[in-house]
Amino acid sequence: MPKSVLKKAYRLYKSKKFSEVIRLLESQIFRFRNNSEFYSLLGSACLYSGDFGGAESYLKRAEQLNIEDVQALLGLAAINIKRSEIEEAVKKWLKILDLEPGNPTARNGLNLIRNNPSIDEIRIKSMFPPILFNPAVLLIPGLLLLLSVLILTGILHFLPRLEPKGERPGIADIALSPEHPPLISYHVDALITLSEKEIEETFESVKNFLLQYRDNLALREANRIIISNASAYVKERARLLKTFVQEPDFTTLKDNFSYSEVLSEPHLYEGCYATWAGKVANLQIGDKAIRFDLLVGYQQEEELMGIVPVTLDFASDLENGSSVEVLGKIQVIESGLALAGKSLHKLLSN
Repeated sequence: MPKSVLKKAYRLYKSKKFSEVIRLLESQIFRFRNNSEFYSLLGSACLYSGDFGGAESYLKRAEQLNIEDVQALLGLAAINIKRSEIEEAVKKWLKILDLEPGNPTARNGLNLIRNNPSIDEIRIKSMFPPILFNPAVLLIPGLLLLLSVLILTGILHFLPRLEPKGERPGIADIALSPEHPPLISYHVDALITLSEKEIEETFESVKNFLLQYRDNLALREANRIIISNASAYVKERARLLKTFVQEPDFTTLKDNFSYSEVLSEPHLYEGCYATWAGKVANLQIGDKAIRFDLLVGYQQEEELMGIVPVTLDFASDLENGSSVEVLGKIQVIESGLALAGKSLHKLLSN
């Protein structure tokens, strides 16, 4: 019975019968009280119906039940925009792009913020969680649209490779306005204290590194602003600059950070990329991910610098004791550092 209710609600939602979705699901709240998908769908229907209060309540419940619910995060970001809470919306879009790097709605929202800080009602609606295509309503035009999207996606995929180095449109437009309130906040507990001049210089260095395609250094300097005493306005602009960063591979990572360097100031490097070598230990191969501890520096069994948990969301032929080099995104966890693996090389052992 519960599954049939959700299936019916999805059919109504795809047909844009939002009021019927709300009537159907609100009568089932007790039954689905611990189901994040239920609250996400109900909240999204409220959003399209114009009930932002109800939408926020249901979407927040969905996020509580599943902190990686992209549908709920998209809806909550749209509500933030409606309330002119730009910084909160940007945080959610960045989190979505960590979970789904190609999410078009989050990318669209960030692009609109970059190019136009004043968001009108039509644009706000474009940031709502997308309504999935309903084949019962349209078939052939829908297939043509899908083909167009695939072609456009291919074009967009290759465009960055065609851009001349030093030209990244949009970066120059993100600036610190002299008319904006002070650049420093005196009401935050900051890990780093900067003067106004240092904030301005660091902000410009982020832009310069991006224009030089030295994205890893740009990430580090953007983090310097975000964990500093800079005002919320400056931090929001720094987060926008971070959206220009492209995920590297072993051939494109220009500026690596050593394990000891990151360990000394972990929050400064959170979200940056690093390649660290070591041995595999405590290997766990699951259905959706591979996890292991990387014994950093121990690939030749000479010096153990530290132990870093690694998660891979791709298949790899590994065994305990393998010597590897991992390229991953740096994460700061309660026990220290971790890597979200993006690529991996096996090394020859002595």
